[in-house]
Order: sequence, then C-alpha cells, then structure tokens
Amino acid sequence: MAKNEVSSLDHNHPLYLQAGDTKGLVLIPIKFTGPENYALWSRAIKLALRGKSKLGFVDGSCVKARYKGELVEQWEKCNAIVLSWIGSIVSNELMPSIVYASDARKAWNDFQERFDRSNMTRIYHFWTKITTMRQGTDSVTSYYTKMKDLWDELDVLALLLCCDCEEARPSIELLKSQCLLQFLMGLNESYNNVRSNILARRPVVTVNKVYAIVIQEESQRSLGVVDTHKDPLTMLAGKTQGFRPRRPGMICEYCGYKGHLKENCYKIVGYPQTLKVRRKVVNLVELLGSLAAEHRLEEAISQESTVQQQRIRCRDIFLLRKSIHNS
Repeated sequence: MAKNEVSSLDHNHPLYLQAGDTKGLVLIPIKFTGPENYALWSRAIKLALRGKSKLGFVDGSCVKARYKGELVEQWEKCNAIVLSWIGSIVSNELMPSIVYASDARKAWNDFQERFDRSNMTRIYHFWTKITTMRQGTDSVTSYYTKMKDLWDELDVLALLLCCDCEEARPSIELLKSQCLLQFLMGLNESYNNVRSNILARRPVVTVNKVYAIVIQEESQRSLGVVDTHKDPLTMLAGKTQGFRPRRPGMICEYCGYKGHLKENCYKIVGYPQTLKVRRKVVNLVELLGSLAAEHRLEEAISQESTVQQQRIRCRDIFLLRKSIHNS
C-alpha cells in the first residue's frame, strides 16, 4: 500500500523524483562563495528548485511531519538529494555547513543568517552604482546591459507594483521614467543632441525605444553616416580610433589641453590601440633617424681625420725635402 502510495505520486508533488533527479546534480552555473554573490546565488537556486518542485524543502512548506509511513523515507531521500544539489554549488569552505546539516531548510537558514545583507544596504549599493554609472569607453549595448542588470536586481529587492489598475499607473510610469533618465544621464557627451531630442518628445518614450534610437545613432556613426548638424563624435565607444577630432573652445579640466572634454581625455580613459601603435612607429622612425645621423657624423669625422692625416704627411715630406735641398 505504501509503495503504491509512493509510486502514485503526482509529478508535481514535492516528493516525486524524476529519473534525472540524482545526487550531485548541478542546477545552476553559479558557485556560492560568500556575501558578495549570495543574493544572485540564492535567487538562482530558488528558481531551479521551484522548477524541480523542491522549493518547499528550503522555504519550510514541505516538512517531514506532514507525512507518514513510507512517505517519511521518501521525504528523507528527497531532502538528501536537495542537500547534495546545494552542496554541489558552494565553495569547499562552506561544505561542512551542508554535510552536518540535518535537513536542507536548516542549511538554507544558516546561509541566510550568515551571508544575507539587509535589503536597505543592498538597495543603497545598487542605487549608488546606477546613479554613478557612465558609458565611458563601453559600447551602448554593453553600457545598457550593465544598467539593466542593476535594474533587475533592484526590482527583486524593492518589489514594484504589478497592479494594472488606474491608481497604480502613475507610480509605475514614474519608475519607468526614472530608468529612462538614468540611462540618458550616463551616455557620453557626444550624444547630447540625441539626448535633448528624446527629452523633448511627448509622450515620453520607453527606455527600450530610447536604447534602439541610440543604437541606431551609434551604428550610423560607425559607418560615417552622421547628420552634419550634429556634434562630431570625439570618441566612438566600441571602436578603436587613432584620430580624435578637436572642437574649438573646449578645454579639458583634467589635462588642460584644448579640443576635448574630461570624459574623453585619453589620460583618463586610456589611449586607443592604433594611437599607441602609431606612437611606437613614430618613436622607431625617430630612433632610426637618430642612429643614421650619428652614423653619418661618425663617417664625416672619420673622413676629416683621414684628410688631416694626409695633410700632416704631405707637410712632413715637404719639410724633409726642403731640409735635404738646403744641406
């Protein structure tokens, strides 16, 4: 009867084990190392456990006391497998916490108490990174991806209103507008005209549409198809350039030179590879020219020395002949 009860479990039941639910199975490609990646790891493993119908073993909704008979042994088996899944994605230093835990929930709670930072601290950390993020030398795609990752992690900590009612709509629109402004704030100054045009649009466009507009602008610039009324591109992110057009009237606050701004200063963002190669070539040419000049100088000195020696020899012969003639 008990065996029939185990074999008749529904495939969505937390005690049901599929053929692939074996010990040591790696559910996610992230290894838990400490507080620096606990938030990402815990969310990823919870999603994986939910997909396996085993989330109840760590959140407390599937406890052994609910079952009797052979189902208790089935619970123990499932609990051991969940513990092995967690143990396969933690660092070696954290393995004792898994091995000596009596059940998966206790191991999970132990990690949570030791490594989970307060939500306010993490929210502050994410807000700081978002507000200070700048495109710099990144391409628009790379910059947007980094920004979106921070938005997604922040959404997990500070849950947004998902209600589609009329009362919640203004709050949702405000949050979307904040993302749009954050993305525009971090763009390089070379996108000033694009930024101004987007801010002047009514109704306000979504951040995804703005991303598509900026990507199109970046693509046109990389092909040299740029509106003549727009400011020239001083540094194309994602494409190394050896030439940086100068703009009159601009002075860098960092190095003091004219023709560029601080955010595009090579002394801050680094010199393009082609410019470094060109500098090396120039230095090599100058070195070769210097060596050639030194060689020519040595030849000239050598020739002058030879002429001088010949003159001295002729003078000695002349004096010798004169002495013989007088005697």
